[in-house]
Amino acid sequence: MMIQTEHLEKIYKNGFKAVSDLSLHVEAGDIFGFLGPNGAGKTTTIRMLDGLLEPTNGKVIINGIDIRKNPIDIKRVVGVVPESHGYYYWMTANEYLQYFNSLFNSKDSNDKYINYLLEKVGLSEKRNVTVGQFSRGMKQRLGIAKSLINKPKVIFLDEPTLGLDPRGQKEIQQLLLDINKNDNITVFITSHLLKDIEVMCNKVCIIKNGVLVEQGNIKELQNKYMAHYTMLLQTSDNDKSVSLLNGIERIRSIAPFEDKLEVKFVRGLTDTQIGEVKHQMLSTLFMANIDLKEMSHKSLSMEDIFFKATETAQGGTKQ
Repeated sequence: MMIQTEHLEKIYKNGFKAVSDLSLHVEAGDIFGFLGPNGAGKTTTIRMLDGLLEPTNGKVIINGIDIRKNPIDIKRVVGVVPESHGYYYWMTANEYLQYFNSLFNSKDSNDKYINYLLEKVGLSEKRNVTVGQFSRGMKQRLGIAKSLINKPKVIFLDEPTLGLDPRGQKEIQQLLLDINKNDNITVFITSHLLKDIEVMCNKVCIIKNGVLVEQGNIKELQNKYMAHYTMLLQTSDNDKSVSLLNGIERIRSIAPFEDKLEVKFVRGLTDTQIGEVKHQMLSTLFMANIDLKEMSHKSLSMEDIFFKATETAQGGTKQ
């Protein structure tokens, strides 16, 4: 287990409880999406995980280290890319990384590793350009390079693609996927851009009002919140197809969906039974000389899951 929290809480001096009884489980190698509405407690949680904020109650263990007992040791195994970086605009990219390297390695300039990081994030040709001349996307890539300066086991990123154009978003997504796969680094992300989470993450957690709502892999959550197995069909005669397919046992309903048909199966079917229904559908259309132009399984997007989970959480009381 790379990250484990047990009953984590943060209560501020004014009595406001930002995080309540939060238990997270992040395996080594995960790209973990940490989601929630504004004010849900995401940034507070990250600050507790990276050692910037003292928890009121609970336990945080990262890479086997208890953060409350060994707060300094945690700094050597985590990297952080906050939403607001606080760059030193007068420094060049090389000077910026050399500065942060000196905080971990006061006697070693580590030029070879810094060159490697600049190459990895696509800034090697900008190494001697001051940060003040960088675009937002370039700053974000430099921030990711800085988070890797201590060769961490896990990096935390707060809104890593916020404010970037679609190309910039895709570049950051690919960079993080590469870091996770090729550098064997666990990645922990918060983002309001749920497409980021859908593209990158294998597991997610959703919180609301500081309380855990859901945690699991995306496929599990898609299956949970998609009440009925659903197919999308496009045929040469959709109207005739509706009347034919309605006669098949285990099909619950058929309705128009854009230029297709949305076919919902009854609940609780096994994979074998789903396959049998699909076979019946194809056979029925074939026997009626109706061409099948398109057939696909409809799944929920991360946005669908997010809204369904937070709506059913009744103000964040579900645990």
